[in-house]
Amino acid sequence: MTAVLSIETPPAGAVAEISASAVAGFIGEQVFDALAGRRALHQVREHLVPQVAGLLLTTRLHAAQSPDYRLRSVHACLVTDCAVEACMIVGTHYRVRALVLRVEQDNGHWVCTLLSLV
Repeated sequence: MTAVLSIETPPAGAVAEISASAVAGFIGEQVFDALAGRRALHQVREHLVPQVAGLLLTTRLHAAQSPDYRLRSVHACLVTDCAVEACMIVGTHYRVRALVLRVEQDNGHWVCTLLSLV
């Protein structure tokens, strides 16, 4: 199943109408772009808790600046009505990394509350 998630954050009642992968992909791609230095942190700060924003300030994937380094797949699970846990596979044909994240809905707004680069 493929779901399209608009740039707008979905309303609080729409959790069941979108897939966990769509939510994780939408937030995760922005986080990955900030991690790779392709997007400024202030552009994604609204989707991050302060701890994750601080982690992104101190961590960079310098190799990810290559255009070949991209999001390969998203594996996500809706663990509660307002929380998604996901693993995103990023990399090139020669190197692959995993980005593990938890996205939670806060006042109808999706935010990344946990991030780990494996």
